[in-house]
Amino acid sequence: MRTRYVNLQAFTGLAEKPLLTEFVVEDGLFADPGDHLPGEKTVDLGGAFVSPAFIEAHAHPMMIAEALETTACVPPNVNSIEEMIEALSCSEAAREGEGWIEGWGYDEMLLAEGRAPTRRDLDRVSAARPVVVRRSDCHSCAVNSAALRLAGITRETPDPAGAVIGRDADGEPNGLLIETAASALIERVRPPLDEARRMARMLRLREHYLSHGILTTTEMMPRRLPGSPDDALAVWRRAVAAGVPVDVNLYFAWTGGEDPFGVPELTPEEKTGPVRYAGVKLFGDGSVSGRTAAMREPFRFPEGAAPAEPAGFMTLSAPVFRAALAYARRNGVALSVHIMGDRSIDTVLDWLEGEAPWLPDAPSVRLEHVTMMRADQLARMQGMALKPALTTQVIFPFAEWRSYRAALTAENLDAVCAVDEMARAADAFALSSDAPATTWADADQVLTSVMAAVTRRDAVGGFFGKRHAVSPAVALSLYTGRAARVMPTSGKVGVIAPGARAHFVTLTGNPLSCAPEAIDDIRVSGTWRDGVKLWPKA
Repeated sequence: MRTRYVNLQAFTGLAEKPLLTEFVVEDGLFADPGDHLPGEKTVDLGGAFVSPAFIEAHAHPMMIAEALETTACVPPNVNSIEEMIEALSCSEAAREGEGWIEGWGYDEMLLAEGRAPTRRDLDRVSAARPVVVRRSDCHSCAVNSAALRLAGITRETPDPAGAVIGRDADGEPNGLLIETAASALIERVRPPLDEARRMARMLRLREHYLSHGILTTTEMMPRRLPGSPDDALAVWRRAVAAGVPVDVNLYFAWTGGEDPFGVPELTPEEKTGPVRYAGVKLFGDGSVSGRTAAMREPFRFPEGAAPAEPAGFMTLSAPVFRAALAYARRNGVALSVHIMGDRSIDTVLDWLEGEAPWLPDAPSVRLEHVTMMRADQLARMQGMALKPALTTQVIFPFAEWRSYRAALTAENLDAVCAVDEMARAADAFALSSDAPATTWADADQVLTSVMAAVTRRDAVGGFFGKRHAVSPAVALSLYTGRAARVMPTSGKVGVIAPGARAHFVTLTGNPLSCAPEAIDDIRVSGTWRDGVKLWPKA
């Protein structure tokens, strides 16, 4: 079937290309428009703006699925610890009377009390049942006394490497588990989901992704359990078979320590197909909003509140980095590294110096977030044999405005997420959301990030680094054609060009011509996958 779509304005996926007024889809692919052929169908899109379907280069969809059925502890619904307690107490999980009570998204800087919830706060939700609320960055969490008991966390429990167990003045755990290694103490005792509930949760992603126009995504930091039905790859493949219409690259968390053979080798079957393991992920530091990213200069702190490491800290050592890199090279997958602070970026670039790339068709290394990437670091990358792909999230300073303003000097706030400089320096570069790891209820609404990259306005009208603004076309390309260069894809995606898969969306407005502040009002009105309209159903 050959279909010609007319009466439209189509963004090709690349900022430098002109808009199209028509395009052709044949057998699920974009085709050379050429002349009208006999039997060709024509579809009038009524002047709609069309874009390639969006690519989410860094996210946690399994957490999104979980968030869709747990309690959002983010503005505008939750603005204080008191409102958090009420929301958790009134949640469906609390009313059911058994199991865990869970929430997500708090940022202590956005709570009226100006602090994180403690076990004593969350004990008011339940004294007997475990209560856990993830922080917005998904690195840390707050739990109640029952959860601490279940995890066996006491005053004698040592802080895990690169993490902190919060303690009160008497040395007792206060319920705060700061950074990934600490929050993992809770994750390991959470009861497993049965298959029916897991699939019901995953199937929530169908409507979510179709309504957001996202057909290619990533799963960052999933659990790899070869041969187990709980293995993230196995879960995702069952979900896609059941109707979640996305291609997924998974980057599993490195657990091998300093041993390059510390985790099982990847099999060819695990690395092939539209849902596959595409890499292994390391954590280089913490977060900017949590003041734990490794910085060249200290964060700002309230007077008298500076910790032992005021410029944040690395959570990764050279031996662990080299072990994971050796594993990725040997197994033919990418190495993904979470690094937000400029000092951690310096360190990882040092470790990458002299390394040769090993993947022929995609970047061998991905640097994730690079919130404080500097011009000198981008210049340094130009001379490296192994040029890493970059992702950044303008949704962070947009949504976490209070934390960013409080934690960063004016100079550093001005340097946050230098999208313009990265777009010029790195060919493989994407905007993404890290959803749900920020204080915004709908973080992977693509047009919100596009608007933030164009206006450099935060959620309350302040600015962060106005000089790093980009055009709407560049911002949109970083979710489409440019984003496709960050990782392997199943077929050619992200562009409207002959031979590419016919993944495209219509929008309710034109983000290239409307007022910049109005871009966030635009939504997806239709989603096509391989030339078939999937949403909304007629």
